This record gives sequence, C-alpha cells and structure tokens, in this order.
Amino acid sequence: MSENAKPRYALLTDFYAGDCGKLAAKLIGEQIAALWPELSGMRVLAVGWPFPYLESLKSAAHVSAAVPHFAATETALLQKQYGAAALVSLTEEHLPFYERSFDRILSVHGCEYGSSLTDFFGKAEKLLKNDGRIIAAIPNRSGLWCKKTGAPFSGGRAVTEARITGVLEAAGFVPEYHGHALAFPPTENGKLLRWAEKWEKTGQFLMPFFCGVHICEARKHILSGAALKPEKRAATAPAGLAGAGAK
Repeated sequence: MSENAKPRYALLTDFYAGDCGKLAAKLIGEQIAALWPELSGMRVLAVGWPFPYLESLKSAAHVSAAVPHFAATETALLQKQYGAAALVSLTEEHLPFYERSFDRILSVHGCEYGSSLTDFFGKAEKLLKNDGRIIAAIPNRSGLWCKKTGAPFSGGRAVTEARITGVLEAAGFVPEYHGHALAFPPTENGKLLRWAEKWEKTGQFLMPFFCGVHICEARKHILSGAALKPEKRAATAPAGLAGAGAK
C-alpha cells in the first residue's frame, strides 16, 4: 500500500514508531514541556494525534484525547491500541464537551486537516475556560517537511506565521509564543538523524523558515470574541527555551 493510500492513523502510527518520528516527538515534546512545566489541578484536552505527546501532560489532573475527522471504526482501533479511556472522536459539527471545560488544549496533527482553521480555533476558544491556553503544532508552508508527499506535517493545511497569528486573534486569543521545530528534512537515515538532533536549536535560530512545524501558544482573552478583539502582543519565550518565568 502506498503512503498516500494508507489511513491517516496507520500513517501516523508507522511514523512515530520509526526513528524520525521518535525524534520529532522528542523535539516537539520538549517545547510543550517547557511551555507548560506544571499542570497540577488542570483539565487538558489533547487534540489530533496526541499519543506521542501525552508524557508532556502527565502532571495534569485529567487529560482527554480527541481525534478529529477519524471514523468511528478508526477511533475504536485507537482506543483498543492505546487503552485511552477518555478517547473520543471529534468532528467539526460535534463537540462532545461542555463549553469552558478545559484549562489547556494541545493540538498536534489536529487543526490542519479541517475545513477551516478559523472554525477550529473558534471551537477551541469555546472549550477553554477564561484565561485558558492552547498550544498548536502546525505545518510550516515554507518548511522542508511540507515538500515531502505523504509525510506527517506535509499534508493538510500548511500555513504561515502571519496567517496563524491572524486566525488566533480573530478567534479571541492573545498569541504569546511562536517557535519552530524540526529544522531538518524527514528521513530515516540514522546518521542524518543524529546530526539533526544536534543541529535543531541552531537551525531554529538561523533558518526558522525551513523548520517543518510552527509551535504556537496563545491565551484565551477573558473578554474574547465579539466583546473585545485581543490586543496584539510580542511573542515571549517560555522557561526552558529562553529563560522566562513559568506560567
């Protein structure tokens, strides 16, 4: 079966079982953990393909996993494979949660496959409590991963930094951090992957436009939506990335 013909859950399972996927999960997970070092007492919704990143959320009081755009049969397979009691199927028409149910939302492989980024972040805003936060990993349109057909972070909706900022603000969020990850092309070559891990931070700094993924954190504005358009703020680096204090 060709890569393009595989069901998406099979493609993602195979990717994260390989060395390239494990390195991607490690590098993205490090940024998630640095942004959210402490989640005690919080309810977290992990959207998309969250399984390689759940370790970064282990301090949370409760974590729900949601897989958007997956068929019920696929969701059942995932639930059996990962034993996730709180795993649900999430569609653009159906949100199986009450509004303002979560303190944090993590999206990896979650928002780029929907029909509208604006709708995705609009629904996320409704699910977050006031002053809640979201982290989204989104494919970079100019990145090296976007060029490889069939690879994770290559399909769906690859976007620019300006587009992400505009969509977040329109949905009622205040963008507070914008970083990048995966400063190397997707490969299973062991030597290249060892080089890639050492090169990652330098590549993020020198050539962020080639990185495969945007890593964005935004805070829900307490008066978000129609009541008040969020004020644009400069991005600030979190603890562990550039020495700022933890949230």
